Amino acid sequence: MRTHLIIVPAMLGAIACADRTAPTSSPLAARYSTGPTSEHLELAAERPFRELARVAPSHGGWYFDTRTGDLNVYLKDVREGPAARSALASLLSQPLARARASHPHAGIVFTQGTYTFIELARWRDAIDGLLMRTPSVQWWGIDHAKNRIVIGVLVGADSETIAAMALDLAIPVGALRFERTAPIRSEKTLEDSIRPVQGGIRLERVLSADSVERCTFGFPALWGGEHAFVTASHCSSQRFALDSTKQYQNRAPLTHAESLSISSVGFEVADFSTSCRTDVCSYADAAVYRATLGPGEWYFRRIARTVSGCLPSCTPPPPLTIDSTRPFWSIVRTEPNITVGQLVSKIGRKTGWTQSYVRQINMKVKVGCGWFSCNVYVGQAFSDYGSADGDSGAPILLDILGGTDTTVTLGGIHWGKTADTVYTIFSPWSGILQNYPGLRVN
Repeated sequence: MRTHLIIVPAMLGAIACADRTAPTSSPLAARYSTGPTSEHLELAAERPFRELARVAPSHGGWYFDTRTGDLNVYLKDVREGPAARSALASLLSQPLARARASHPHAGIVFTQGTYTFIELARWRDAIDGLLMRTPSVQWWGIDHAKNRIVIGVLVGADSETIAAMALDLAIPVGALRFERTAPIRSEKTLEDSIRPVQGGIRLERVLSADSVERCTFGFPALWGGEHAFVTASHCSSQRFALDSTKQYQNRAPLTHAESLSISSVGFEVADFSTSCRTDVCSYADAAVYRATLGPGEWYFRRIARTVSGCLPSCTPPPPLTIDSTRPFWSIVRTEPNITVGQLVSKIGRKTGWTQSYVRQINMKVKVGCGWFSCNVYVGQAFSDYGSADGDSGAPILLDILGGTDTTVTLGGIHWGKTADTVYTIFSPWSGILQNYPGLRVN
């Protein structure tokens, strides 16, 4: 696996670039929240694609070219190019500016498409029920770089049967692309006790007298005007459920007895899920915790900054030392439009600062099925930055420019990977905000 020191994105040839429950008057006291039942959940992350379809109905999606910085857009009817160009300049102003910061000549390039985004979205939704009930299917969604629907199936599984059943639903076989994958795995395991708390540092949950589960502190936040923080939902005792789990951040692992007398850094106050068909869905593997820290122990916007990082991952042991001259980044903005080809960084307590490109967006990922229903995350993004057990909850960042720059863009939260390590998975900021309207991070 290639390892490179992260200095400046330009030097790497990289791009510098619903259903919901509204918060109550006191969100920090909110009970387990569910949204109304919906046959198909509307993704906030897909709104730009639907907006473009209003002026350029034949568009089939877009992605950034990681070599040139160009935004490549599929069109079935190239005559819609001028209208699409004008709309994209507004819809994707921030990602386009980020691309041009590293690639001054980057522009918008139109490519002949086979299918429109609206067609692909309709077929994806039509096949949802079939894929949800097929054990070999792990994830699926629109492949924006290839103008197809991509379906991740386990190695050795039969994909021809899925294709035949899709044809019965009037979905063209040519619109499907199958990718061999491994099962999805959530990841649990900067190690010191750090105050004020900041994104990227260790969290731990006490399981028993001699056992703890470790995750990563995502980012400080304001929830209902009160001090809070966000980490992965599965780092609590129950995924998709509000359980008031306490999280700790100490210099040494706690015993169960110690956890009864030592104050936690926070406890879970919101964990979103909603019904989709007969299944349980969420837009993000993210939960909100109320911070229980004293004066000076919680500070808004901060993400821990290590001395160096690697693309795509570091040779063990990874650098986990905090930069003494610039110990943190400040979140100054969020990225609402995660796009294929963007460069993202992950700051996790196990593997530190790793970086790579977004490979897929708006994927549906199964994280467990019972007799009658499955648990599913919708709108998830795939990359291939390095990660390991313990990185769950790690913040995903954009616009790390190196040097003396101390500001970053929050892009989401890391939570897992495929067992074959081909993809790492994160929940974009748009999905987190869709789960928790009113959550503030800057």
